[in-house]
Amino acid sequence: MRKPYLLLIPCIILLLSCEEVIEPELPVTESRLVVDAVLGFNPAIEEDIDISQVTLTLTAPFLNAEITPATNAVVELIDEGDGTIYPLVENEPGIFRDGFPTITFDTDYTLRVTYNNEIYTATERLVRVGTIENVIQGDDFLFDEDTETEVIITFVDVPNERNSYLFSFGFDNFLVTDDEFYQDSGLTFSFFYEDVVPGDLLTVILLGIDSEFASFVDQTLTQSGGNANGPFSVPNSNVRGNIVNRTNPGNFAFGYFSISEYDVAFLTVE
Repeated sequence: MRKPYLLLIPCIILLLSCEEVIEPELPVTESRLVVDAVLGFNPAIEEDIDISQVTLTLTAPFLNAEITPATNAVVELIDEGDGTIYPLVENEPGIFRDGFPTITFDTDYTLRVTYNNEIYTATERLVRVGTIENVIQGDDFLFDEDTETEVIITFVDVPNERNSYLFSFGFDNFLVTDDEFYQDSGLTFSFFYEDVVPGDLLTVILLGIDSEFASFVDQTLTQSGGNANGPFSVPNSNVRGNIVNRTNPGNFAFGYFSISEYDVAFLTVE
């Protein structure tokens, strides 16, 4: 009859030891600039949707959930074809949404950020996108019929070239794909939303991206443990983007600058 009590002793000791609060001394690192800049362009889309935005934030110590905007920066977009400089407007602290010019194909555009007397740049071109052919609601589910809503998406690839794409499903859900297995044709697949209700309007955005940006987003999503904070939040390890500090290369920035043609589709949940 004593054996059960003997087995409980190690468990009690373990529970008592768990009451002690441990406060690890984490190393304090210098904050770095994070540049999240995705420019979307498609003059054929008439819906009132604007996905072009430059967001400037600062890195924070590990376990610090607070995101600090990088304020008092000057952000410009330079048309390298004719040299025109377009100053962007800071609508909110660290967020620039206005001032973008009409983007054209086969032209280099440079994003220039001046922050704390240092200049950061990246140069990209507009990348073509495929076409969303159809978005419909399905009846299947992965795990829970009561909380999941299936959306079936069909899109067509850009012909005669290798392409990569970024899907944004809203609610910080993203998918990176390339046309290795459906080049010059198309793809139909299902995405499962959680906890949406009849009447909710779902927005599916497809962006054309190059292979370098596809690799960056894929690594960032993997290392951040999924989509909880979006594809551009800084993960635990350093995923370097294409932003270069021209003034002080050692003080590099995180993030990426990309210019994408995009397509969009809407679906009201039934």
